[in-house]
Order: sequence, then C-alpha cells, then structure tokens
Amino acid sequence: MKFLILISMLSVLIPGCSFYSFKGQGIGGIKTIAIDPFDNRTTEFGIREKLTDAILTRLLNDRTLTVGSPRTADAILTGAVISIQDRPLTYQASETVSEYQVVIAVEAKLIRQGIAEPLWQGQLVGEGNYPYTTGSTSDRQAGIDIALDKIVQDLLNRLTSDW
Repeated sequence: MKFLILISMLSVLIPGCSFYSFKGQGIGGIKTIAIDPFDNRTTEFGIREKLTDAILTRLLNDRTLTVGSPRTADAILTGAVISIQDRPLTYQASETVSEYQVVIAVEAKLIRQGIAEPLWQGQLVGEGNYPYTTGSTSDRQAGIDIALDKIVQDLLNRLTSDW
C-alpha cells in the first residue's frame, strides 16, 4: 500500500519538474535577433569586428535566441565600443609596471522591430589583465579578449534572462 502511494506521489511530482529550466527565454518574448555591426568610437583598430563576431558566435552557440536577418528578426541589437583604456595594475619593487588592466566600455541597445522604445539598453564594462614584461601586443590582445568575453557574457545574460 505504501509503495502504491509513493509511486502515485512520484508520478505527480516528476512531470512537474521535467519542464523546469534554468535557461532564460529572452526578454520581451524575443525569439529571433539580428546583430548590427557595432560602431567603434575609439582608436583601437579591429575592436568592433572582434566584439560583433564574439556576440554572434556566443548567440549561435547558446541557441536561446535564433540569429536572423534584420528583415525577419523580432529585434535588432545595436551598439558601440565607447572606450578602451589601459591602466597600471601591479608594480614591481623598482616601481615599474608589471601588469596592466585593459577596460572596455560598450553601449548596447535591443530594439523590437516596429517599436521606437528599446526593450533594453545599457552600458557594459569588461576588464582583462595582461602582463607587461616585454610590452608585446599579443599580451595586450589577450587582455582585450578577456574583457570582450566578459562583456559578451554579460550581454547574453541580459538578453536571455527574463526572470
């Protein structure tokens, strides 16, 4: 008898849990999104392409939102890289800089097709640290990649978390 009660309770509980997900559904009911190439208001060469490509790649891998053309998408994501700064982070005993932090600021806006008021807009900031031992551009580029990755992750969270 106890076994039958346990089975009947489980049969009620298990189906209810099977539809729950921690994955977001997209803000404002958006299912498809188009990405306009981001503007670059800095002097950093190639940053807009890197950011736009990183956003597109992350959205395609995440698959919460479908990436479409501007003509067919529910909403369009636009934005601009507004600043990029390198600042000293750590110093050696000789008072020379041993590590820098690159800080990138981006403005972004999600606009639903046919509606002037944005669904979401805001500023995102990402930081990436890099060693400054040789002054190599590849070290700095690694810091930029880390900062862009943080920005893209934050942006994806904002676009896909409607809870």
